[in-house]
Amino acid sequence: MPDVAQRDGPLLVFGPRSTSYDFGPAHPLTPRRFGPAIDLLATIGAVPGLAPEPAADEELRPCHTEEYIAAVRRFSDDPSRLPEAGIGSSDNPAFRGMHDAGAMVAGGSLRALEAILRGDVEHAFHPGGGLHHAMPDRASGFCIYNDPALAIARARRAGLRVLYLDFDVHHGDGVEAIHRDDPGVLTVSFHESGRTLFPGTGWLDELGEGPAAGTVLNVPLDAGTGEVGWLAAVRLLVPELAAAFGPDIVVSQHGADAHAWDPLAQLRVTTTAMAAAARLVDGIAHLWSSGRWLATGGGGYDIYRVVPRAWSLVWLAGAHRETPERIDEGWRDRWAAEASRFRQAPPPERFLDEPNAGEAVSAVGATADERAVAIAGVVRSVGVPALIRAAAELGWWDAEADLRRPPRGGDGLGAIARGNAVPVADRPAILEHVTAGTWARLALAPRVISPADPDAAQVLVEAALRSTDGVSLTAALDGTLVVGACLSAAPAAWAGTRRILALGVAPEARRRGLGRRLLAAHLDGLRPGDNDLEALVTVAERDPFEPLSRDVRAVLARRLFVGVGFDVGRAADPVGRIDPDAILARRPALSEA
Repeated sequence: MPDVAQRDGPLLVFGPRSTSYDFGPAHPLTPRRFGPAIDLLATIGAVPGLAPEPAADEELRPCHTEEYIAAVRRFSDDPSRLPEAGIGSSDNPAFRGMHDAGAMVAGGSLRALEAILRGDVEHAFHPGGGLHHAMPDRASGFCIYNDPALAIARARRAGLRVLYLDFDVHHGDGVEAIHRDDPGVLTVSFHESGRTLFPGTGWLDELGEGPAAGTVLNVPLDAGTGEVGWLAAVRLLVPELAAAFGPDIVVSQHGADAHAWDPLAQLRVTTTAMAAAARLVDGIAHLWSSGRWLATGGGGYDIYRVVPRAWSLVWLAGAHRETPERIDEGWRDRWAAEASRFRQAPPPERFLDEPNAGEAVSAVGATADERAVAIAGVVRSVGVPALIRAAAELGWWDAEADLRRPPRGGDGLGAIARGNAVPVADRPAILEHVTAGTWARLALAPRVISPADPDAAQVLVEAALRSTDGVSLTAALDGTLVVGACLSAAPAAWAGTRRILALGVAPEARRRGLGRRLLAAHLDGLRPGDNDLEALVTVAERDPFEPLSRDVRAVLARRLFVGVGFDVGRAADPVGRIDPDAILARRPALSEA
């Protein structure tokens, strides 16, 4: 067990070996970044508490093949070998000792994750980590071994469900590829579109495989997108996705290369937006995951003006400390000459940038920001459950505002889902119309409807019932326990349409036809002449703890709605193009006669 020294703030992972990950003096990912960055961290009180050491081969195997590890070892001994397994290219040149260097980065993230699992620390930050491009059988994009994916795999072996958030300018393709078939890992990547930037992936229709469909979400942004569009996309999606998924731990990658001054990419993000994103992640970790949060660095190639500030802002977010207004003058003096020599001068005076990094917003940038919000909106339509989307749009409940409520204690939502099954009567009673007053006297069983936390879902539904949005709720009851629910709404803004927003049954009451009974009773309770009915069912409508496979979900949804008289067709584009199994079910209003 490594010696872990905890300071007043996240456990900072850095040590003598950290600078050994070195592709050579001409390579963009240079260990020179550690000099100014660790020095700036020291000025705010961040002291390294864990020195990374190489992970053993058996610790690499959960995400990398035996053959690939052997190939890395061969290059480590003889860098002059012919290229193979992605090594020997200009992106990933071979160097002596590369296996130990790559395994050291992996070891740092693994030991930090284990410190969190033991309860030694709540938060850990490994700035030298975040090598998110490495694939199971090849190096890619400056990455030998995929330390975020390995940390996620370690958390999964401990039984934890993981939310992975990737803010690097490049798509987190390696982490996605390794975990895209695991429904216990939700990967969300905000990146410059693959149309203009490596690795050319991270499209909207990459949603995950089999039962994990819906647990891969990508937000590909146009070149020129700035802090306004980028941060709006993050804020629109991340709190709602976390609420729907209910993670036990958060792993995040904070590449600094989305910054406006980065030389290798074309987004225009600022340190101000990066700081806001890091604080959002911290809030999510505390609300949903009992504070468990492993943050890593990643890309970032303006190593004097951007990387040191970006890393410091992540650490400050985890330390729950205000950002100092000004950067230590001594730090600026110490690094001014070197920054000038590498044409990244002068070192900045403040941690937070001026709006738009001090530049005027161009017409292209303004359009890209608008597009960013639109792209995030499409992702939201596919990846966020309808009830959570409607709750935000109609003012019943807001996932980001929910971050301000007292956090859930204990072991998080996974413990609820793994808890003892609740016995349910063979044929629960159906209450056709549930009022707000009745709802307040009932208790909602876990895993019936979104959000993942039944306490949050209870609050959301009560607010919906007290609204003037034509909300109707039908519930299946076992005593005072709600084991099934169907909720619809018909606000004036929806122009004569009533949407079914949620239909769910507790695990112990499934496979008994209860879902169809609920839906039929709900429809019977609607007044003749009420609005036309519709329901949009995407990959988001699933049990996040034990989802069925994608094809089974689609068949069941079609069968359910057809069975009660709905016409069912493919969802309209762009949703239908992104999620080909998504359906739109429609039924006209019953006549008054």
